[in-house]
Amino acid sequence: MSKKGTAELKKETAMKNFRYNRFLILRYLLAAFFFSNLYWLLMLFMSRSWYGVLPASLLLLTLPAIAEHAKLYGEMTDQIQGKLRHHKFYQSIQLGMNLVLLVISFTSGGFQRLYPFLTNSSQARAALVTVLLVGIFMSAFCIQRIRMIYLQKDKHYGYIKEFAKTN
Repeated sequence: MSKKGTAELKKETAMKNFRYNRFLILRYLLAAFFFSNLYWLLMLFMSRSWYGVLPASLLLLTLPAIAEHAKLYGEMTDQIQGKLRHHKFYQSIQLGMNLVLLVISFTSGGFQRLYPFLTNSSQARAALVTVLLVGIFMSAFCIQRIRMIYLQKDKHYGYIKEFAKTN
């Protein structure tokens, strides 16, 4: 391969990676939600609770969002309006679910049903409330990040444009 061909290939690969890295934090947070819901499902399964339907449904909702991110690696356009709609939908559902779980965690019966593997103590409730608040913050952050990407006001978009100008 010639030097010109190699340089062109490097530039193309760099642009592809810049565009894909634009969604890096979104992918990591999606993975964090996937695994936290998976662990919650497994603990409910081991506790023989029918409330495992909740985390199982959240896990199913992550699948289209994961597929969206896999498709984005080959995208060579900056116009991605609507291409993260499954991820945005999932984060909206996760945000709503965390808000409902936060309210339920303050009731004794709801706490026992949804978290039978935890002791009904103030320390367990405090830890659960902390986890749910972090989840709410993460979902809100993801929704805001997707909005900024749609508007092309994220800092990675600036890096992409700057790289394209200099090369």
